Amino acid sequence: MQLLIRRCGTMIDVSPDGVSPLHPEIIRLLSPHLTYQHKQLLRGLDAFDNVTGERQNMAFENRHLFGIEQGRLTTGYGFIPKIARVLTEYGHQVHYYDLSPPRQREGCYVADWDALLRTFSEFRPRQFECLQIIDQAQGGIINAPTGFGKTVLIAMLAILYPHAKIHIVVKPTDVARRIVRQLSRYLPLVGQVGGGKRKLGRVTVFTADSLHLSDGDCDFLFADEGHLLMAESYARELGRAYRISRNFTFTATPEGRLDGADARLEMFFGPQIFYMSYPEGVALGLVAPIRVRWLTIQCRFNPAANKTGTARDRWGIWRNQERNQQIADDARTNYPAEKQVLILTATVDHAIHLWNCLPEYELCYGETEENHLDEYKRSNILPQSFLPMTAHRREALRAGFEAQQVKKVIATDVWSTGVDFAPLQVLYRADARESVQLDTQGPGRTSRVFGGKEYGEVVDCYDAWDKAFKRKSGIRHKHYAQHEWEQDWPVGRGRRQISHA
Repeated sequence: MQLLIRRCGTMIDVSPDGVSPLHPEIIRLLSPHLTYQHKQLLRGLDAFDNVTGERQNMAFENRHLFGIEQGRLTTGYGFIPKIARVLTEYGHQVHYYDLSPPRQREGCYVADWDALLRTFSEFRPRQFECLQIIDQAQGGIINAPTGFGKTVLIAMLAILYPHAKIHIVVKPTDVARRIVRQLSRYLPLVGQVGGGKRKLGRVTVFTADSLHLSDGDCDFLFADEGHLLMAESYARELGRAYRISRNFTFTATPEGRLDGADARLEMFFGPQIFYMSYPEGVALGLVAPIRVRWLTIQCRFNPAANKTGTARDRWGIWRNQERNQQIADDARTNYPAEKQVLILTATVDHAIHLWNCLPEYELCYGETEENHLDEYKRSNILPQSFLPMTAHRREALRAGFEAQQVKKVIATDVWSTGVDFAPLQVLYRADARESVQLDTQGPGRTSRVFGGKEYGEVVDCYDAWDKAFKRKSGIRHKHYAQHEWEQDWPVGRGRRQISHA
């Protein structure tokens, strides 16, 4: 059967001839390849079945990444290679026709390699190759470890395409500010929308929460850590705004979102067009080797017993005094005052309770409601003199930590991605969570090459006191091994094993 894929901007439809409806068998053939299983964590009353009363922690729903309009299948242009491959494998002849309107900015996709080489005389390993691939692509996923130099790469692309208008989208406001600062070293009048700013430029950085202010008028879209932008609200705004641009995303973790929505990445951006593994990054000198030291945690009793959902995390991890104290004792014993250490937690609640064991550390977190802090003060968990976090204080703390003037910090996820702490060597993971993305991004804070730093050290908790949290430790160990990070994983009583993947 002859089939036609028609494209207009970032949308496509599939039909026999652009007019006639698809045969239902073709829709059934393509549907599994354009569908993902969405996972939703259930909390409170939602976790109990209305009929049986049984508790279920997760809800699962198959979500289609396509629609049917007048019998034609419609979806994002990123799926063109996949759809063409599936149809061809089943013996169908596939034709392609591009109905996209011409660009309004003349020469926006004409690369000026001479201008690039006048500005940059040296490139990190494989950077130039990545630029060449992007130049020949309509969109795609660039999968490379932290430390590859993506912000500089975006600056190179802005110079390479002097007539192109470029939008960059990031989730955290702090990261948006950092990218603006770094791009301003190479480019004039870099714009920023979000984080209290509303200034446009030829190159503009948008925060995810300000995507509703974007008119999508650009030639290139570069999404930083695109997996963070696949939540429903952000994905909807991306689809609305960026219908005519060439769309690319940089991420070290294109898979592993807990809700499964990373399947949308291919629809929005296309397939993976560039890949560099962590071991290759180490071999090329782009990132530092990472060693994981496992801290075995034992508790006299299990505070998470008979608890479910958030309550298990709250009493088993965040407010587990024995666990927090063992982490604090280990940090004090092994790392003197002059050694820079970052401890990551999942929540403000955990950060505050851990800080009570390590009051010499600074606290860093996103803005939280003032009445929550009042509750901690009434409970004497926080002193009455404690000042709430503001964007200005958080930025000052980031600058101080980056300059090594601040040595010890307990931080939530606001510092798990997007920050650039090149000198940092020691990072504790106190959060007890497990996912491909968390287990890559957090430890990646230690991966920057800097001076005489031989390796980054990650201290994680082997939670031997609880079966479920012990299992989570094992999953993190497995994810670390996939990056070939050295680990002193406990194997049996009194014995430890050095594993290299």
